Amino acid sequence: MQARGLDCSSCDGEGALSRIGYYRLSTYTHPFRELLPQGAPKESPVHYRTATFRPGYKLTEALALYDFDHDLRTLCAQGLKIIEVGLRVRVGYVLGERDPFGHLNRDSLDEEQCKKPAHDERGDSFDYWSRRYRELQQKAKTDDFFRHYMSKYGGRFPIWVAVEALDFGALNRLYGLMERSDQNDVARHWNVQEGRRLHRWLLTLGNVRNHCAHHARLWNRNITQEIGVFNPAIVKPELAHIASQGHRKKLYLSLAIIAYIAPQIDPRTDWPQALKAKMEQFPRIRGLSPERDMGFPSNWRDEALWQPRPAEDLLSGQKYARGPQPVIFAQSLPTEEAPESR
Repeated sequence: MQARGLDCSSCDGEGALSRIGYYRLSTYTHPFRELLPQGAPKESPVHYRTATFRPGYKLTEALALYDFDHDLRTLCAQGLKIIEVGLRVRVGYVLGERDPFGHLNRDSLDEEQCKKPAHDERGDSFDYWSRRYRELQQKAKTDDFFRHYMSKYGGRFPIWVAVEALDFGALNRLYGLMERSDQNDVARHWNVQEGRRLHRWLLTLGNVRNHCAHHARLWNRNITQEIGVFNPAIVKPELAHIASQGHRKKLYLSLAIIAYIAPQIDPRTDWPQALKAKMEQFPRIRGLSPERDMGFPSNWRDEALWQPRPAEDLLSGQKYARGPQPVIFAQSLPTEEAPESR
C-alpha cells in the first residue's frame, strides 16, 4: 500500500494488517484510490478505480473509517433489536387473534402470497416457510423455555411462542404471508399506514442487519434491497422527507426508518439522538462525507426525526397505553390445559 502511494508512516501498519487483514482493511482505503481513466478497460463491472492512491491520504484515515464503521454497525444492531423484538410481539398478537396456529394454517394467511413460487423451486412460498419454520423449531428444542412448553402442552407452539424461535428473516417472511388487513394492523401500530410497504422496509432492514451480524462494511454500502419511493401520507411528518428524495440505495434511508420505527415500539429509546451524535464523529477525510457517500440530505440535522422528543413522549406509561391492548388467546387453544400466560 505504501508503494502505491498511501502514507503508512504515522501508525503501526503491520499491526493493523495482522489484526484486521489486508482485504478487509483495503475496502476502507478504496475511496482513496485514483479513478480509472475514461474508456480504460475494466476487470469487472465494479472496477472503476486504479491500484494507485491519490496523494495525501493516510492509513490512519482508513483505520478511523474502520473504527467509525464498527461503531455504526453496533448502533444499528441495537436499533434493529428493538424492531425485531417488537415485530415478534405484534405478529404474535395480530396473527394469534385470527388463529393461535395461524403460522401453520394456510387458510389463516394470504392465499395469493402463499401461492407464489418459492425461490428454491420446491413448492410455493407457504411450503418454503413451513420448511424453514420446522428447521428453526428443531434448533429451538434445546432451549429450556421450549422444552418446558413441549412437555406441558404437547409441543405444537402457538404463534406467540413460535415467534421466539424465529430469526429476523423467518419472522419477516411470515409477516409477508399474512393477510393484508393483518399486515396493516401491525404497521399502523407503528404509525405506518401500509403493511405491504412496511414489509418491503423490513426486507431492507434485514439486509442491513445481515451486514451488521457479519461485521461487513456498512457506512458507504449500497443496500441491495432499496427503499422505494412512497406516498409521504402513510407516515408521520418526520419521516416524510425520505419519501421520494435522495439516493434510494444509500444507507441514510434505512437509518431514518430505524429512527422512526424504534421509538414507536420503545418510546424510552434515544436511538435517533445517538445516531445523530455518532454521525458528528464521522472522520474528517478529504472528499468523504455522510452527504456524499451515505445519502444524507444536506440539511438532515434540522429534520424533526433527529430532534430530541418532548419529555412526555419519554414517559413509557403514556405511550404504551396507546393502541390495541394485548389479547389473551389461551381460551382458543385446543389443549386440555391452556397456557397460563404468554
